[in-house]
Amino acid sequence: MPKTQESKIRIATPDDVFDILILAKEFSKEAPKSHKWNKDKTELFLMSTFQNTNMEIFVIDVDGEIEGALVGLLSELYMSHTVQATELAWFVSKEYRGKPASIRLMKAFEKWAEASGANQVGMGDIEGISSLEKLYNRLGYKKAETVYLKEI
Repeated sequence: MPKTQESKIRIATPDDVFDILILAKEFSKEAPKSHKWNKDKTELFLMSTFQNTNMEIFVIDVDGEIEGALVGLLSELYMSHTVQATELAWFVSKEYRGKPASIRLMKAFEKWAEASGANQVGMGDIEGISSLEKLYNRLGYKKAETVYLKEI
């Protein structure tokens, strides 16, 4: 009988950066032009999170392979004392999108946010990949802002 693959959600280590870079590259192929990636810039960003006490990377680990990552940042909003945990990057391999592990990844981020003193969590939805609006609504999120980009 074949072994079933077990997925676990955990905090990333520097050893996971290579696998996260692969996910980011694959994700960038689906993303709009505004979200294209640069390997060196992405790697520098990921490595900097390990030095920043207001940032964390969560991963979906499936038998030692990283199938998803979510990078979060804690910051106080400029106009109030509200602390928001913001998702800065969320990459999940196509095979794990919509699966329980991807929801557990979000839940781990939310749990960290709450334990870290956040009053709210902000999640993004990049236009042109797949709409996450139904998922976010189902999980209790409400649309608060829409961003429009213009190339100059």
